[in-house]
Amino acid sequence: MHTIRLTGRIQLSENGDLRPQPGDHRQTVVYYVPEQGGMRPKPGRYSIYTQGKAFDPPYLVVPVGSTISFPNNDPIRHNVYSPTPGAAFDLGFYGEGDSRERVFDRPGLVLLNCNVHRAMQAEVLVLPTVHHARTDDEGHFHLEGLPAGRGTLHYWHPRAGLQSLPLSLPSGQPVERRLVLTRARAVRTP
Repeated sequence: MHTIRLTGRIQLSENGDLRPQPGDHRQTVVYYVPEQGGMRPKPGRYSIYTQGKAFDPPYLVVPVGSTISFPNNDPIRHNVYSPTPGAAFDLGFYGEGDSRERVFDRPGLVLLNCNVHRAMQAEVLVLPTVHHARTDDEGHFHLEGLPAGRGTLHYWHPRAGLQSLPLSLPSGQPVERRLVLTRARAVRTP
């Protein structure tokens, strides 16, 4: 079977006072989902800690079917939940030293909050494919081993959101897209 290589560049565009910072491009994730299915990624186990009244890390990329634990490292109670339609959950209140976990079995972007501390927010990007990459410092990406045919290229940055582009491969052309920044960088407080 003949496989395809897809290359391109995702540029982060400023929006008013929101400007790309050094290292921001490396946070951009690009993934391709073939229309006719394809290899599903192997699920894994991951952790997002609640500490310093914040989620750490503030964003995470995981394969579909993965389990994420939410250990509480703060001397206060937290309540991790998601209001995301189709992926909503509520882990309830739990204190320091306790942990709860959740299987992320639906692809897409899942928003996380703590209803005790409204400033606490995180995002989990759940990937339904093995075809994914992060961009380099200039926003360039390379995806190898893609099947010929139709599919959708998705690209995401935690400061700009998730966007999609239908494609038919092989396209013969590099993909050039922009993501406009919509949020400031997450600020970590001690």
